[in-house]
Amino acid sequence: MKKMSLFLLSAVLLIACENQPADDLGVIQDLSSYEIGKMHNEALAYYHSKNTDVIAPDEVMRFMEDYLISEKKYDRQLILQGTKQIMSTPEYNLMFNSKSSIDQKNILAYLDAVKKNMNPSDKLINTLKQAFVLGEEASPDEAKIFIINNIQKKSWTGIDKDLAYVFSDVFLHSYDYWTNTTEKKLKKSTLIILYDAGGAIHGMIFGPIFSIIESAALSAVVSEKYPD
Repeated sequence: MKKMSLFLLSAVLLIACENQPADDLGVIQDLSSYEIGKMHNEALAYYHSKNTDVIAPDEVMRFMEDYLISEKKYDRQLILQGTKQIMSTPEYNLMFNSKSSIDQKNILAYLDAVKKNMNPSDKLINTLKQAFVLGEEASPDEAKIFIINNIQKKSWTGIDKDLAYVFSDVFLHSYDYWTNTTEKKLKKSTLIILYDAGGAIHGMIFGPIFSIIESAALSAVVSEKYPD
């Protein structure tokens, strides 16, 4: 099982716990990238079990919060603070509230925010951009092969390694959810699965647990907004 580095955990815990009392630090547990992907699927399943109607993006976020607070017993105040931070970013508005989530500029804004806040290498960011370009035409299976060969199996170091693991594990779990697990039918599944993974690494700006919230919420929202 892949583990995120102490460097990344220290950084994201400090960001996520900003303005929290000192004795509250560490309430977000050490999550492996595999666990983030697994809980992404659990959060999506929780959302679909509770709701069948198309609802506003902010309401979708409430379902994801509820999953972590009610089902996983995470601290309510910390979860609400983190999602508030996510929802205050300009990238959130682009991806969640735009009438055209398929506009490539939206996901590029997500990657730009990751670059600015977490400072991964240009090589990783360019590889992620290639994946999204591929996703516009490729099948989920073709995108999966690209992710495995060009992201998951590459020898990344430092922050690149952590982000690559989270991106690939959420992608692979999302792939399984949307192609095998759920009865929901997607309209353009490849990009939606990629957007899940993009939401996951953007959520990492605020902490591992918020990677789960943002990736699952983005998956639920974008899957309803894509055109036939």
